[in-house]
Amino acid sequence: MRKSHIASAAFSVIAILASACGGGDSPSAPAATPQSVTITSSSDRLFIGASETFSATATMSDGSTRSVTGTWGTDAPGVATVETATGRVTGVGSGMVTVFVDYQGRRGTKLIRGLPNYQGTWSGSYSVRSCSQSAQAALVDLCGATFSVNRVLPTNLNVTQDGDRVQGRFFLGTLGADASGPVQGDGRLLLTGVVNGDGLTIDTSWALDSQSAGRITGGFTLLVRFAGLNGDARVVADIRDLNRTSNLAPSLMDALQAPGSREDALRAIVRRR
Repeated sequence: MRKSHIASAAFSVIAILASACGGGDSPSAPAATPQSVTITSSSDRLFIGASETFSATATMSDGSTRSVTGTWGTDAPGVATVETATGRVTGVGSGMVTVFVDYQGRRGTKLIRGLPNYQGTWSGSYSVRSCSQSAQAALVDLCGATFSVNRVLPTNLNVTQDGDRVQGRFFLGTLGADASGPVQGDGRLLLTGVVNGDGLTIDTSWALDSQSAGRITGGFTLLVRFAGLNGDARVVADIRDLNRTSNLAPSLMDALQAPGSREDALRAIVRRR
């Protein structure tokens, strides 16, 4: 009987000690918390007028990763806006913008460049702002005939775009040439090209902008030289209307018009394609 009492007392002591230590159950593991958040998109560039839904992935304290939904925003709403609940980002202007998402005290960021989309086939016209001519080039009277001030003439662009680099072909009437150039940080496109027609050469410099999807503004200058004549003619023009007719650029192998004379070349400038 004494042994029974001793055993019972020992059991009671063990039970009290076990209870004081929290019992035999192991403590619960702490819940995993986010350590960092990463934003994913298809590119680090976004065209004006285009939209894309960005995604967010959190790396947790236990080493796992998971897709998360947080609260989205941008630091430059003039370049890109974002739906706070979905992460859908829309390009609205040119420049750099940081897209961010907040999730459980952690912020993920991604730097994006907003820029115009110049790719495609464009058709429209330009207006002559000024025209000057010097030396023997004045004998052709380009300013009084083809490029009289305020005259409206046709132009077209067929271009492709790879990031911030544009190349393709421009047309003055039916007279065309290859051109290429960069998209500047402010969204302007600077194109240069040389038209070589029978009896004349035209150096062209374009300064274009497209802050509204599907529409180009800006202008260009032409420096016209004639074979066998000294001097030149300089034309400054403003884009009157130039609208995208297709998002796809035609083949860049369009043949350069080959007029049979200087007069044919000048007539080609005023003709539409």
